Amino acid sequence: MADEVCGPYLTNSTSTNAGWHTFSSVFIWKRAQILVAELWAAFYPASPSEPHPLFPAGAAIHQLTMFADYRVPQILHHLNIITYPPSLLKILRGQVMLETGCREELSIRSASIVAVERVRLAMLRLATEADEDDKREGEDGTRISSVLIDFYLWDLAKRVENGEESITGIATVPIEPVHRTRSIWY
Repeated sequence: MADEVCGPYLTNSTSTNAGWHTFSSVFIWKRAQILVAELWAAFYPASPSEPHPLFPAGAAIHQLTMFADYRVPQILHHLNIITYPPSLLKILRGQVMLETGCREELSIRSASIVAVERVRLAMLRLATEADEDDKREGEDGTRISSVLIDFYLWDLAKRVENGEESITGIATVPIEPVHRTRSIWY
């Protein structure tokens, strides 16, 4: 179902969020995915037994990745889930504007997508080990999804950056500035 909603949007879009990395195209469809995820979340039924009013057959939300923005990579780095080379840390700390689609920007965003997918898979494995009932993703694949992980991490990053919350119990690195780029895709 996510493909059915995103498809017309992507087909009718006049431009794409694409870049080149090692001789191949990289497409990041953040806006299309957010469209589906926000519609799904905004109209989510009060009871899980009720069908979704916009996606009665299921939104296939589990097919979406995280949204590859600037905030989630920041918290993933803080949590030691992704690491940055010293050269990139220097760029971030200097608040240097990255060119849209450059190697650094694509690397940060792509690493975040991969990292959140790995977090999702680890969560599914832990749920399976903990309790047979928890291993299910849900009837519509939404119990443990990259979309919900993205929502949580984005909010967590803001709270940590603003000093409203701190991470305890695990080793973290100092929270770094977000990467900066001028783009309509964020």
